[in-house]
Amino acid sequence: MTSLGYEYPGGETFGLLLRILRKFIIILLSSASTICHCQSTVLKNVNVIDVIQDTINWNCSIEIRDGIIHKIHKTEYIPNSKDYVLDLRDKYAIPGLIDSHTHIERSAYCQNPDRNDLLALLRHALLGGVTTIREMYSDARVVGELSRAAKLNLIASPDIFYASLFAGSKFFVDPSSDAMVLGVAKGQASWLHIINENSDIPNLVAQAKGNGSSAIKLYAFLCGEEIRAITREAHNQNLAVWAHAYTQFSKPSELIESGVDGLSHAVSLLYEFNDMPKDSKPAANDKSLSDLFVEMKTHNISFDPTIFSYVNVERARRWSGIAKSITQKAYDAGVLIIAGTDSISAYQDEILPFLHMEMEYYSRDCGFSNMDALKTATINAALSLKIDNITGSIEEQKKSKPGNIR
Repeated sequence: MTSLGYEYPGGETFGLLLRILRKFIIILLSSASTICHCQSTVLKNVNVIDVIQDTINWNCSIEIRDGIIHKIHKTEYIPNSKDYVLDLRDKYAIPGLIDSHTHIERSAYCQNPDRNDLLALLRHALLGGVTTIREMYSDARVVGELSRAAKLNLIASPDIFYASLFAGSKFFVDPSSDAMVLGVAKGQASWLHIINENSDIPNLVAQAKGNGSSAIKLYAFLCGEEIRAITREAHNQNLAVWAHAYTQFSKPSELIESGVDGLSHAVSLLYEFNDMPKDSKPAANDKSLSDLFVEMKTHNISFDPTIFSYVNVERARRWSGIAKSITQKAYDAGVLIIAGTDSISAYQDEILPFLHMEMEYYSRDCGFSNMDALKTATINAALSLKIDNITGSIEEQKKSKPGNIR
């Protein structure tokens, strides 16, 4: 669980997002009862944001045992004398946040990181309320080890789900891929595959599954036939498929038709109609975008717009208005929006994880209700990752990894 400041339906004002979040008390709920040898950790009198019922449950007591929410008491509760009790009157709890589009090794704020850099980055994200990340493009040797350590609570880190990247040969001319395969010849790494007409797709997908990947990331220079073959085989082997909305040789509609599980980057949807417009005005009309969104909703394809990357990366800033407009249209059409930053965080103490900014763009600039903005980084993201049985909402028997209580 974590907490967040928003104005929710019903007139309850939780405050301005950034100012309030800087005043959090950080509590590691998963370990509190272990550290003090208590029977349970009990958070008394806390207001629980319920993203399932779209409501606030006032003055609850949350009983936590071994990192699991054992019981949510909505009436007066008298803790056991051996419990570790925190009185959190007038404070609010939300589910742990999920950043659905991260690049921990390529973060613009952490160039060429060593392990200590990555640990600092992950710790900062966790203490900022991010309890899970969907890592889209990294060296599986590095991110796999961090994922295991996070799962075993050996490091202070969000849980990490990661993908192996598949792309056409033209992508590998880009030197940015070199750092992802240090010590391995390009095309030989199980997490970064060159796809062509001779590729043994079942074997390459099996290699990705073998390195611990949760998904295949479809990146660039892939044609429709290749996308369909990869998607079909990934699903056969119970891996998800996350895709850039545009892969140079195929349009967003082809990706949708192939059955991918998620599309990334709002502005890339414009390639359905023509090349990127020269000015800051969308090239596609509302009807054209609406057709795409209908198909995405019908096929339950998630959409991470990554507005943060358009607003805060100089070369992409000219498209930030378009990104917000497209995101609002997708939201209005009922597409499953999941919040992702295309980065993760700085690790200076005074800067919050960027996911908070992504949610703020949704509520401030894209017409989302504040509750729906919160859902993009909680229950929606958990549904997309198929982990909604353990996280994404504050419910009994779900995980309580860390908690930030305002």
